[in-house]
Amino acid sequence: MCGTPVTVGGIVDSTEATGFLDTIHLQPGEGEPDDEPVVRPALAILFRIAVGPAADHYAPRFLEYERTGRSFPSWNWAAPWVPTVWAFYHKLWEAGLAFALWPVAAMAMFGVVDPYLGDSALASLACAVLLLWVVPGIVAALTADTLLYRKTRSLVREAEAQTVRPEETARLLGERTPIALGSAVFLGAVAMLSSMMVAMPELQTAVADRVVRTRVTEALASLHPLQRQIEEAWGFARSSLIAPNAETVGPQRGTELAGSVTVNLDSGRVRLALGPSIPELTGRSILLAPSIDRQERVRWICVPVDIPARYLPHECRQT
Repeated sequence: MCGTPVTVGGIVDSTEATGFLDTIHLQPGEGEPDDEPVVRPALAILFRIAVGPAADHYAPRFLEYERTGRSFPSWNWAAPWVPTVWAFYHKLWEAGLAFALWPVAAMAMFGVVDPYLGDSALASLACAVLLLWVVPGIVAALTADTLLYRKTRSLVREAEAQTVRPEETARLLGERTPIALGSAVFLGAVAMLSSMMVAMPELQTAVADRVVRTRVTEALASLHPLQRQIEEAWGFARSSLIAPNAETVGPQRGTELAGSVTVNLDSGRVRLALGPSIPELTGRSILLAPSIDRQERVRWICVPVDIPARYLPHECRQT
Protein backbone atom coordinates (compact mmCIF):
# COMPACT_ATOMS: atom_id res chain seq x y z
CA MET A 1 0.00 0.00 0.00
CA CYS A 2 2.96 2.37 0.53
CA GLY A 3 2.80 5.37 -1.78
CA THR A 4 -0.60 4.49 -3.27
CA PRO A 5 -3.88 6.31 -2.78
CA VAL A 6 -6.21 4.90 -0.15
CA THR A 7 -9.91 4.72 -0.99
CA VAL A 8 -12.48 4.63 1.83
CA GLY A 9 -16.18 4.90 1.06
CA GLY A 10 -15.42 6.55 -2.30
CA ILE A 11 -13.03 9.16 -0.76
CA VAL A 12 -9.44 9.07 -1.91
CA ASP A 13 -6.52 9.99 0.33
CA SER A 14 -3.43 10.69 -1.72
CA THR A 15 -1.14 10.68 1.32
CA GLU A 16 1.28 7.85 1.77
CA ALA A 17 -0.13 5.01 3.84
CA THR A 18 2.41 3.88 6.44
CA GLY A 19 0.48 1.66 8.84
CA PHE A 20 -1.61 1.67 11.96
CA LEU A 21 -1.85 5.43 12.47
CA ASP A 22 -2.69 6.39 8.90
CA THR A 23 -5.32 9.15 8.78
CA ILE A 24 -7.71 10.42 6.18
CA HIS A 25 -9.81 13.57 5.84
CA LEU A 26 -13.48 12.95 5.19
CA GLN A 27 -15.11 15.67 3.14
CA PRO A 28 -16.89 18.23 5.39
CA GLY A 29 -20.62 18.52 5.16
CA GLU A 30 -22.35 21.62 3.85
CA GLY A 31 -21.71 24.57 6.15
CA GLU A 32 -19.12 22.68 8.22
CA PRO A 33 -15.57 24.01 8.71
CA ASP A 34 -12.72 22.27 6.92
CA ASP A 35 -10.84 21.52 10.14
CA GLU A 36 -12.78 18.43 11.23
CA PRO A 37 -10.95 15.61 13.03
CA VAL A 38 -9.23 13.14 10.76
CA VAL A 39 -10.23 9.49 10.74
CA ARG A 40 -7.87 6.57 10.28
CA PRO A 41 -8.76 4.71 7.07
CA ALA A 42 -8.06 1.42 8.82
CA LEU A 43 -11.22 2.04 10.83
CA ALA A 44 -13.32 1.54 7.71
CA ILE A 45 -12.03 -2.04 7.42
CA LEU A 46 -12.11 -2.72 11.14
CA PHE A 47 -15.66 -1.43 11.46
CA ARG A 48 -16.77 -3.66 8.58
CA ILE A 49 -15.20 -6.74 10.16
CA ALA A 50 -16.58 -5.98 13.62
CA VAL A 51 -20.14 -5.20 12.56
CA GLY A 52 -20.54 -8.14 10.20
CA PRO A 53 -23.63 -8.28 7.92
CA ALA A 54 -24.94 -5.04 6.38
CA ALA A 55 -21.48 -3.48 6.72
CA ASP A 56 -22.20 -1.35 3.63
CA HIS A 57 -24.99 0.32 5.60
CA TYR A 58 -23.24 0.69 8.94
CA ALA A 59 -19.55 1.40 8.18
CA PRO A 60 -20.07 4.76 6.37
CA ARG A 61 -22.33 5.96 9.18
CA PHE A 62 -19.84 4.87 11.82
CA LEU A 63 -17.07 6.80 10.04
CA GLU A 64 -19.33 9.85 9.99
CA TYR A 65 -19.90 9.44 13.72
CA GLU A 66 -16.13 9.32 14.18
CA ARG A 67 -15.66 12.45 12.11
CA THR A 68 -18.26 14.51 13.96
CA GLY A 69 -17.43 13.10 17.36
CA ARG A 70 -21.05 12.22 18.13
CA SER A 71 -23.61 9.64 17.13
CA PHE A 72 -26.75 11.44 16.01
CA PRO A 73 -30.17 9.75 15.66
CA SER A 74 -30.75 8.06 12.32
CA TRP A 75 -33.40 5.69 11.02
CA ASN A 76 -32.69 1.96 10.78
CA TRP A 77 -35.37 0.03 8.88
CA ALA A 78 -34.24 -3.36 10.19
CA ALA A 79 -34.81 -2.61 13.88
CA PRO A 80 -38.42 -1.45 14.40
CA TRP A 81 -40.33 -4.58 13.39
CA VAL A 82 -39.05 -6.93 16.12
CA PRO A 83 -36.60 -4.88 18.22
CA THR A 84 -35.80 -7.70 20.65
CA VAL A 85 -34.73 -10.10 17.89
CA TRP A 86 -32.73 -7.40 16.10
CA ALA A 87 -30.82 -6.52 19.28
CA PHE A 88 -30.02 -10.12 20.17
CA TYR A 89 -29.01 -10.78 16.55
CA HIS A 90 -26.31 -8.10 16.89
CA LYS A 91 -25.38 -9.29 20.41
CA LEU A 92 -26.73 -6.15 22.02
CA TRP A 93 -27.82 -8.11 25.07
CA GLU A 94 -28.79 -5.21 27.34
CA ALA A 95 -30.84 -3.52 24.62
CA GLY A 96 -32.51 -6.82 23.72
CA LEU A 97 -33.50 -7.39 27.33
CA ALA A 98 -34.86 -3.85 27.61
CA PHE A 99 -36.98 -4.30 24.48
CA ALA A 100 -38.18 -7.69 25.77
CA LEU A 101 -39.33 -6.18 29.07
CA TRP A 102 -41.04 -3.23 27.40
CA PRO A 103 -44.49 -4.90 27.13
CA VAL A 104 -44.63 -5.15 30.93
CA ALA A 105 -44.06 -1.42 31.33
CA ALA A 106 -46.36 -0.69 28.39
CA MET A 107 -49.25 -2.58 29.95
CA ALA A 108 -48.73 -0.82 33.26
CA MET A 109 -48.97 2.51 31.43
CA PHE A 110 -51.98 1.30 29.47
CA GLY A 111 -53.78 0.41 32.70
CA VAL A 112 -53.26 3.97 33.93
CA VAL A 113 -54.17 5.72 30.68
CA ASP A 114 -57.04 3.57 29.42
CA PRO A 115 -59.74 4.82 31.83
CA TYR A 116 -59.12 8.38 30.59
CA LEU A 117 -59.54 7.55 26.89
CA GLY A 118 -63.28 7.95 27.02
CA ASP A 119 -65.70 5.18 26.12
CA SER A 120 -64.32 4.38 22.68
CA ALA A 121 -63.06 0.80 22.28
CA LEU A 122 -61.22 1.91 19.12
CA ALA A 123 -59.27 4.52 21.07
CA SER A 124 -58.36 1.89 23.65
CA LEU A 125 -57.15 -0.53 20.98
CA ALA A 126 -55.14 2.19 19.25
CA CYS A 127 -53.50 3.11 22.56
CA ALA A 128 -52.57 -0.53 23.25
CA VAL A 129 -51.02 -0.95 19.78
CA LEU A 130 -49.18 2.36 20.16
CA LEU A 131 -47.65 1.41 23.51
CA LEU A 132 -46.91 -2.24 22.71
CA TRP A 133 -45.52 -1.99 19.19
CA VAL A 134 -45.27 1.50 17.68
CA VAL A 135 -43.38 3.25 20.49
CA PRO A 136 -40.67 0.58 20.97
CA GLY A 137 -40.36 0.25 17.20
CA ILE A 138 -39.71 3.96 16.76
CA VAL A 139 -37.25 4.01 19.66
CA ALA A 140 -35.42 1.00 18.22
CA ALA A 141 -35.27 2.50 14.72
CA LEU A 142 -33.87 5.81 15.97
CA THR A 143 -31.28 4.34 18.33
CA ALA A 144 -30.21 1.17 16.49
CA ASP A 145 -27.29 2.70 14.59
CA THR A 146 -26.00 4.46 17.71
CA LEU A 147 -26.22 1.33 19.85
CA LEU A 148 -24.43 -0.79 17.28
CA TYR A 149 -21.81 1.92 16.66
CA ARG A 150 -20.88 2.15 20.33
CA LYS A 151 -20.59 -1.62 20.60
CA THR A 152 -18.54 -1.86 17.39
CA ARG A 153 -16.27 1.01 18.44
CA SER A 154 -15.69 -0.66 21.80
CA LEU A 155 -14.78 -3.95 20.12
CA VAL A 156 -12.34 -2.23 17.79
CA ARG A 157 -10.66 -0.37 20.64
CA GLU A 158 -10.32 -3.54 22.70
CA ALA A 159 -8.80 -5.36 19.74
CA GLU A 160 -6.40 -2.50 19.00
CA ALA A 161 -5.29 -2.45 22.63
CA GLN A 162 -4.25 -6.12 22.34
CA THR A 163 -2.40 -5.80 19.02
CA VAL A 164 0.28 -3.70 17.34
CA ARG A 165 -0.52 -3.77 13.64
CA PRO A 166 -3.84 -3.24 11.81
CA GLU A 167 -3.73 -6.65 10.18
CA GLU A 168 -3.40 -8.27 13.61
CA THR A 169 -6.38 -6.24 14.82
CA ALA A 170 -8.40 -7.31 11.79
CA ARG A 171 -7.48 -10.96 12.36
CA LEU A 172 -8.46 -10.74 16.03
CA LEU A 173 -11.81 -9.17 15.14
CA GLY A 174 -12.37 -11.77 12.44
CA GLU A 175 -12.05 -14.59 14.95
CA ARG A 176 -15.27 -13.57 16.70
CA THR A 177 -18.76 -14.05 15.27
CA PRO A 178 -20.38 -10.61 14.94
CA ILE A 179 -23.95 -11.92 14.95
CA ALA A 180 -25.95 -14.53 16.84
CA LEU A 181 -28.77 -15.77 14.62
CA GLY A 182 -29.66 -18.78 16.75
CA SER A 183 -29.63 -16.75 19.97
CA ALA A 184 -31.70 -14.04 18.31
CA VAL A 185 -34.45 -16.46 17.35
CA PHE A 186 -34.43 -18.50 20.56
CA LEU A 187 -33.83 -15.77 23.15
CA GLY A 188 -36.03 -13.31 21.27
CA ALA A 189 -38.95 -15.73 21.22
CA VAL A 190 -38.48 -16.74 24.87
CA ALA A 191 -38.12 -13.15 26.05
CA MET A 192 -41.15 -11.91 24.16
CA LEU A 193 -43.33 -14.84 25.25
CA SER A 194 -42.27 -14.40 28.88
CA SER A 195 -42.97 -10.68 28.77
CA MET A 196 -46.34 -11.19 27.16
CA MET A 197 -47.26 -13.77 29.79
CA VAL A 198 -46.53 -11.16 32.43
CA ALA A 199 -48.27 -8.39 30.51
CA MET A 200 -51.33 -10.39 29.43
CA PRO A 201 -53.07 -10.28 32.83
CA GLU A 202 -52.78 -6.49 32.76
CA LEU A 203 -54.34 -6.41 29.31
CA GLN A 204 -57.12 -8.79 30.33
CA THR A 205 -57.84 -6.67 33.40
CA ALA A 206 -57.98 -3.52 31.27
CA VAL A 207 -60.40 -5.18 28.83
CA ALA A 208 -62.62 -6.44 31.68
CA ASP A 209 -62.64 -2.98 33.26
CA ARG A 210 -63.68 -1.46 29.94
CA VAL A 211 -66.62 -3.88 29.69
CA VAL A 212 -67.77 -2.80 33.16
CA ARG A 213 -67.36 0.88 32.28
CA THR A 214 -69.43 0.37 29.13
CA ARG A 215 -72.27 -1.19 31.11
CA VAL A 216 -72.14 1.56 33.73
CA THR A 217 -72.34 4.09 30.90
CA GLU A 218 -75.41 2.31 29.49
CA ALA A 219 -77.04 2.33 32.94
CA LEU A 220 -76.45 6.08 33.26
CA ALA A 221 -77.75 6.63 29.73
CA SER A 222 -81.01 4.91 30.69
CA LEU A 223 -81.61 7.77 33.16
CA HIS A 224 -81.46 10.53 30.56
CA PRO A 225 -85.29 10.74 30.15
CA LEU A 226 -85.64 11.09 33.91
CA GLN A 227 -82.94 13.77 34.02
CA ARG A 228 -84.67 15.73 31.24
CA GLN A 229 -87.96 15.56 33.13
CA ILE A 230 -86.30 16.85 36.30
CA GLU A 231 -84.73 19.70 34.33
CA GLU A 232 -88.13 20.66 32.94
CA ALA A 233 -89.66 20.54 36.39
CA TRP A 234 -86.84 22.72 37.68
CA GLY A 235 -87.79 25.31 35.09
CA PHE A 236 -91.42 25.38 36.29
CA ALA A 237 -90.73 25.52 40.00
CA ARG A 238 -87.20 26.37 41.13
CA SER A 239 -87.87 25.97 44.84
CA SER A 240 -89.89 22.74 44.73
CA LEU A 241 -89.52 20.13 42.03
CA ILE A 242 -92.57 18.57 40.45
CA ALA A 243 -92.72 14.82 40.92
CA PRO A 244 -91.61 12.94 37.78
CA ASN A 245 -94.13 11.18 35.63
CA ALA A 246 -94.14 7.48 36.51
CA GLU A 247 -94.95 6.53 32.92
CA THR A 248 -91.76 8.20 31.70
CA VAL A 249 -89.53 6.83 34.40
CA GLY A 250 -91.15 3.45 34.88
CA PRO A 251 -89.57 1.61 31.92
CA GLN A 252 -86.11 2.55 33.21
CA ARG A 253 -86.59 0.95 36.64
CA GLY A 254 -85.79 -2.59 37.62
CA THR A 255 -83.68 -3.34 34.52
CA GLU A 256 -80.63 -5.60 34.63
CA LEU A 257 -78.37 -2.55 34.37
CA ALA A 258 -80.23 -0.22 36.72
CA GLY A 259 -81.35 -2.31 39.64
CA SER A 260 -83.27 0.56 41.24
CA VAL A 261 -83.65 4.31 40.78
CA THR A 262 -84.76 6.72 43.48
CA VAL A 263 -85.37 10.46 43.18
CA ASN A 264 -85.26 13.08 45.93
CA LEU A 265 -88.10 15.43 44.95
CA ASP A 266 -86.73 18.24 47.10
CA SER A 267 -83.22 18.34 45.63
CA GLY A 268 -83.76 16.52 42.34
CA ARG A 269 -80.94 14.09 43.09
CA VAL A 270 -81.14 10.70 41.41
CA ARG A 271 -79.64 7.64 43.06
CA LEU A 272 -78.84 4.72 40.77
CA ALA A 273 -78.22 1.27 42.25
CA LEU A 274 -76.58 -0.95 39.64
CA GLY A 275 -78.24 -4.21 38.65
CA PRO A 276 -77.18 -7.87 38.29
CA SER A 277 -75.86 -7.52 34.74
CA ILE A 278 -72.84 -5.80 36.29
CA PRO A 279 -71.85 -8.44 38.87
CA GLU A 280 -68.71 -6.55 39.90
CA LEU A 281 -70.86 -3.62 41.04
CA THR A 282 -74.28 -5.11 41.83
CA GLY A 283 -76.01 -3.02 44.48
CA ARG A 284 -73.42 -0.25 44.39
CA SER A 285 -74.65 3.27 43.72
CA ILE A 286 -74.03 6.40 41.69
CA LEU A 287 -75.59 9.70 42.72
CA LEU A 288 -76.55 12.22 40.02
CA ALA A 289 -76.96 15.70 41.50
CA PRO A 290 -78.37 18.63 39.46
CA SER A 291 -76.81 22.07 39.87
CA ILE A 292 -77.33 25.49 38.30
CA ASP A 293 -74.47 27.25 36.53
CA ARG A 294 -74.06 30.99 35.97
CA GLN A 295 -76.16 30.82 32.81
CA GLU A 296 -79.05 29.31 34.80
CA ARG A 297 -78.58 25.96 33.07
CA VAL A 298 -78.84 22.61 34.81
CA ARG A 299 -75.60 20.68 35.06
CA TRP A 300 -75.45 17.14 36.40
CA ILE A 301 -72.69 16.08 38.78
CA CYS A 302 -71.86 12.37 38.88
CA VAL A 303 -70.90 11.24 42.39
CA PRO A 304 -69.86 7.56 42.71
CA VAL A 305 -70.72 6.35 46.20
CA ASP A 306 -68.73 3.14 46.50
CA ILE A 307 -67.43 2.38 43.00
CA PRO A 308 -63.69 2.07 42.22
CA ALA A 309 -62.41 4.74 39.83
CA ARG A 310 -61.36 2.23 37.15
CA TYR A 311 -65.02 1.26 36.61
CA LEU A 312 -66.25 4.82 36.14
CA PRO A 313 -67.06 6.30 32.73
CA HIS A 314 -65.35 9.47 31.65
CA GLU A 315 -68.20 11.75 32.68
CA CYS A 316 -67.91 10.58 36.30
CA ARG A 317 -64.15 11.17 36.37
CA GLN A 318 -64.38 14.86 35.59
CA THR A 319 -66.09 15.75 38.86
